[in-house]
Amino acid sequence: MPLDLQKILVKSLILASFAYALAGCASTQLASAIDATEEPQEVTIQQDEPVDPVEKEPELPKVELTQELLEQLLVVSFAPYAGDLDMSAEQALLAAKTSQDHRLASFAAVTGLRIRNYALAQEAAQLWLDQVADNRGAQTTLILASLGLGDADTAYEQILLRDADLSLEEQAENSARLLIGQRNSEAAIKVAERFIEDNPSSHDALLSAAYVADNFEINERAEEWLTSALELKPDWDRAAQLQASVLRRQGKDEARAEFIKGFLERNPKSVSMRINHAAELARAESYDQAFSLMEAVISDDPRNVAALNYAAALAEHLKKDDEAKGFYRRVLRLEPQNDEVYWSLARFAVREKNYQRAEDYYQEISGDRLYFRAQLQVANMRYQTRGLKEAINTLRALEPRTEDEYIEQATTRHYLLMQEHQHEEAFAAINETLIYLPENIDLRYARALVAAELKEIETAEKDLRYVIAQQPENADALNALGYTLADQTDRLEEAKELISLALELRPESAHIIDSMGWILYRLGDLEEAETFLRQAYDQGPQAEIAAHLGEVLWELGKTDEARIVWSEGFADDENNPVLLATLKKYGVDAKVELANATKL
Repeated sequence: MPLDLQKILVKSLILASFAYALAGCASTQLASAIDATEEPQEVTIQQDEPVDPVEKEPELPKVELTQELLEQLLVVSFAPYAGDLDMSAEQALLAAKTSQDHRLASFAAVTGLRIRNYALAQEAAQLWLDQVADNRGAQTTLILASLGLGDADTAYEQILLRDADLSLEEQAENSARLLIGQRNSEAAIKVAERFIEDNPSSHDALLSAAYVADNFEINERAEEWLTSALELKPDWDRAAQLQASVLRRQGKDEARAEFIKGFLERNPKSVSMRINHAAELARAESYDQAFSLMEAVISDDPRNVAALNYAAALAEHLKKDDEAKGFYRRVLRLEPQNDEVYWSLARFAVREKNYQRAEDYYQEISGDRLYFRAQLQVANMRYQTRGLKEAINTLRALEPRTEDEYIEQATTRHYLLMQEHQHEEAFAAINETLIYLPENIDLRYARALVAAELKEIETAEKDLRYVIAQQPENADALNALGYTLADQTDRLEEAKELISLALELRPESAHIIDSMGWILYRLGDLEEAETFLRQAYDQGPQAEIAAHLGEVLWELGKTDEARIVWSEGFADDENNPVLLATLKKYGVDAKVELANATKL
């Protein structure tokens, strides 16, 4: 429907609905009409600094409520129901001009920002400011609208007016916070330049401008301004930290290392630069040195959260788990609601198979970024402690907000059903999800795995080839297709080629090494198969790898050794279908003979 016709239709409906009301309200004051008009939905703008409400309510103008004005007010209120915020904002601005009511001007200005009609927002914000002088919300809205239009001069002037009572440092920081959130990078940079032009000897202006340039990845300008800031204030940690970050993002590793070294020579106690130096040591795989440096930083600054977090990560890498957990707990004493730390502590608990403690940690996570993933992990922990039914009920209670969360929920359910070898149920569940997202790679891969278990080779191959077509270097998909062909068809050379490609991409993967060992066994190369399977098995006695290695050992005449390997695999997963089928093939009683095998 053309826009003009839609406007006429909306107005006609409004006028028809309120014809009786119009007849009796000719002398009604405008203020009461506005107060009686219900705003249908909240209007907000996504900016780093929210628009403030009217700080001090001025006296409202007394204007006769004409039919034209009432029409405008009704359109302002009801147009959003038709999805037409543009018309709502336009009518609000017209009504604000007639009535001089600041509330209508502010509505038009904020709505204009929301729909990115910056010209309308700027005009409305100026009207709002004319009506309510020095209102911070009006000033901020005018700044944002001007930036959206690319009007850097107006934006800069309004920033100075708005923050006139603040120090230069506060002005610069406020400006940087506002500019970093803008879409128009050119206007934002121009405002930053104006600050430097007016304050050429201010290290604060230079650093704030550098933050803006760094945000928009204008690296040369950021470096230039940071260099100037450090010339004015050579021992400034904040500027040095940003300079190191800018150099790292550009891949200037040598220049970054030299910069950090020089800064530390002048400022050996700099916390931020010692953390940066520890990161350099870690990249060079000098983890012990990096950890020792972080311990020294923490000794000097025991409450530095960044240092504690980095020390914990280094300790974990060095397998100093108790020390790592100690550092994380110290972070929690300083920041009791640090979701990342709870996530890390939960990971330790899972590793220790303390699933109830892990669940308790995951339940502490409340921030939007990690909450949903944490609840998926809660379902996993409940599977370990209370069984599949409780885990599935936990998943069903979740309400995904995004497509990614919906997919994660579906694949987690699929994984749990597969763990219980409920392949038919897993296949049905993933097919139901694929109705809504038929081209999703994660879902197609998940269906391929369960299809292979059900010996639905055609479906498994079709899905895996779809995944590989989209992601040619997906080692897991290459391996899954190669293993499926090796295990369930006679297309052995094709299978070996696929597994070889996967192994080139992920040479340390136990599962891919296992697949190579299995295809070599299927091709009759028992000695080479044993070499690969032992390499895979050494990474962890998983039941399926144990089944394969035991079979090769049995065929090589090493039956006692095969029984020991099988017994270890049985201890890992006594319900593994591959292992159970292998034991049945060779007439080995899992509970009797394997119990005796451990005594050999």
